[in-house]
Parts: sequence; structure tokens; C-alpha cells
Amino acid sequence: MPAAAVRAVAFWLGSFGFAVLPFSPAAAQSSSGSPLGEWLKQETMTGNWGGNRTRLEQAGISVRGGYTTESAYNPIGGQFSAVRYTQQFDLGADFDLDRLAGIPGAKVVTTLTDRKGRSLSADALGNNRYAVQEVFGGGPITRLVELHYQQELFDKKLLFDIGWEPLGMYFAMSPLWCSFFQTLATCGTVSINSTSSWQDWPFGQWGARVKFQPSSEYYVSTGVYQVNPANATQGFDLSFAGTGVIVPFEFGWLPGQGGRGLQGEYKLGGYFDSSPTPDVLLDVNGLSAGLTGGPFAQHNGRWGVYAQASQMVYREAPGSKRGLTLFGMATLSDPETATLRYSLTGGAVYQGTFPTRDADFVSLVFAYGRYNSRLTQFQKDLNIVTPGVVGIQTFESVVEVDYGIAVTPWLQVRPNLQYVIRPRGTGQIQDAFVIGLFTRMTF
Repeated sequence: MPAAAVRAVAFWLGSFGFAVLPFSPAAAQSSSGSPLGEWLKQETMTGNWGGNRTRLEQAGISVRGGYTTESAYNPIGGQFSAVRYTQQFDLGADFDLDRLAGIPGAKVVTTLTDRKGRSLSADALGNNRYAVQEVFGGGPITRLVELHYQQELFDKKLLFDIGWEPLGMYFAMSPLWCSFFQTLATCGTVSINSTSSWQDWPFGQWGARVKFQPSSEYYVSTGVYQVNPANATQGFDLSFAGTGVIVPFEFGWLPGQGGRGLQGEYKLGGYFDSSPTPDVLLDVNGLSAGLTGGPFAQHNGRWGVYAQASQMVYREAPGSKRGLTLFGMATLSDPETATLRYSLTGGAVYQGTFPTRDADFVSLVFAYGRYNSRLTQFQKDLNIVTPGVVGIQTFESVVEVDYGIAVTPWLQVRPNLQYVIRPRGTGQIQDAFVIGLFTRMTF
């Protein structure tokens, strides 16, 4: 086993003891009331800045920041074994315009990110859908994620915002999807399962959104966003040039809000993208492009729909956060243009693993993506003309299990194991077993 791999495994195993040690009874007793003990208990790593952070918030400026890392090593499977590391630094500020300018219910949101590192999926596994390090997405560049104006009206029943933002922050999004797993299969589910220009964090796009929520348990939301594929690779390209618009919509039911029973979250949604999009099988004459080699037929738009659900099914005590939550999601994409026709995702999170470990959790997810049968037919036709020129893609899956450790309120360590089934969907690459480690510090 390579020395780098040995170090990666040792670091992964050692993280359990390292993470739990600050909250062991002996450590808590020795640090109680000490500067170290107070630092470990505060909500953010940098604290209150001598009271300046509180003064800024009282004035209407809330500053936030964080540092995330994701490491991965595949001792088995893929194209070859390797260790890869990627990171993200994020910095943002919310400006409360009620306090700053006397505009009730209004604020301006800004966020920047900087990503660095290498992707194990791109370099060694060969899987192009369910990448094992979600924080790598978009490549190692600095980018503007958010710069938008948000306004609440009519006692917060109506909300709209306009500006630069990823639409995936507000549609088909749940804290469960990106906060408990390292695989990309659960974070950005709609975007990776379609060929649309649906953008997820950290890819911003010009757009506007409106949300109507007449009660705490029901809402409807829609918006319109610019489609500009160049924005995905340019960190500060805020041009208005684009290929069309994407219109998302979502209906939500949120039972159990306000402590009334077990909380749930149920969503139905979809989108229409007006951009010209090539067919995945037919050429301009209606024949298989795999046989003729001709240019693909073009369609005036593409669409997709999704259903998303999460439900707490068990709580250890009334009002407690300790308990079991189940979740699932299904997506269906345009059969004429989508690479993946549909996907299914499901899993569970149990928060509160041991006595005194209320913020720790164990999580499990399974994701399955089925390639479009029309794309599969195109690949088969290509192989008739030139045998063996491409692999035949059918499905790709991933299973992941995590243990999330709240080292402090501002530091989370999350060792995880992933098993990638049929990387790239062809069956030509060996299934991969991946050892991962996620860390997150909140500044």
C-alpha cells in the first residue's frame, strides 16, 4: 500500500478519537472555565471579535465564513488507487436593510467561495455522475456565488429576491442533502441528473424568485433564471449573454412546524429550460446519429420534474433533536435530451448517537441513476459502425455511510465510506470502495 494511502487511512481512523476527546468527561472537567474550554464552547471559531461581531449584527451586518475539506482514497476499484484532497473557503455577509436603511423585511446577501484541490472521481475512479467529493464541483477557482436583494412582505407571507444566485439554493433543496454526506449524488441532485442549466452552489446566475407561504406548513414558489453555460467556469463573469431561461417551480408541505409533532418536508417541483438542446439519439433527418454520423436534431427546450420528502419518524423525547429521519427523492428528465432518464435516492439520518453526543449523527444513503435508453441505443449504434468505440452506459449507483462528530459547535469531522457501483455506468470500470473524510470549520 502506498505511503500516502497509509497516512490517509491512519488519519481517517484517528479522527474518531481526536474528535471525541475534547468532549470526554476528563477533558471537559480539566478545561471547564479555562480559556481553552470557553473557546471550544463558542459557536464560531473566531468568536465575537471583542464584541465587534455583536455590534456589527446590531447595526445590520452579519458576517459568515467557513472552511471545508474533503479527502478521499480508493484502496479498491476504479481505474487505479489514489488519494485526493479538495477544499473550499467561503466568506459572506448579509446586510439587514431595515436596520441599515429603514426598509422593513429587506436584505442584501453576498457570498464568495474559493475552491482548490483535485478530484478522486475525475482522476482515478472515472465516474462522471456521482462524484465522491461534492465540494470539488466547478473546479479550483474563486467565484461570486451570491449578490442579490431579498424582500419580505405581508407579514413574511410573500418573499421575492432578484440578482445573482444559484437557483438550486431555493428549489429541490433540503439541509439533509448537503449536510450529511460527501457524495455529489445527494447535493445537486437535479442538476447532475439532467442536461439542463439548473445551477447549484456555488454557481450563480442572474434571476428572480417569488415565494408565497400563506401558513407555516404550505408554500408555492417559482422564478426565472438566465441560462449562461459560461458562468459555470468563470468565477466573475456576470454578463447577461445567454442561451435562454430556466423556469423552476415548487410546491411544498411542511408538517410538524413549530414543534407540533414530528417535522416533515414534502416537495413537488420541476423546471422548463428554453435553451436549444440536442437530441441524444436522432440526427436532423430523424435517423440514429450513431449510424449516420450526422448532426443531432435540436429541440426548443428541455424539462424535468422531481419529488422530494423527508420525515422524522422517531424522537427520543418531546422537543429533542435526537431521533431518526428518513428521506428520499426521485427525478425524471426529458427523454429526448437528458443523459440520465431518472434517479432514485433514499436514506436515513439518526442524530444523537451516544449519551451526551446530541449533535453527532450516523447517516446512510443509496443513490441510483438510470441512463436514458435512447442514449444507450445511440452508443450501441456507434459500436455497430466502429466496434468497441464507446462503452454502453446503463446505470450508476453509490452507497455512503457517515459518522458526523461535533468536535465543537464550530468544528465538524465526518469520516465516511462510499461504494461506487458501475463507475461511469458502463461496467468496464471496477466497482470502487472509497474511504473519505470531511471537515468543516465555521469562522
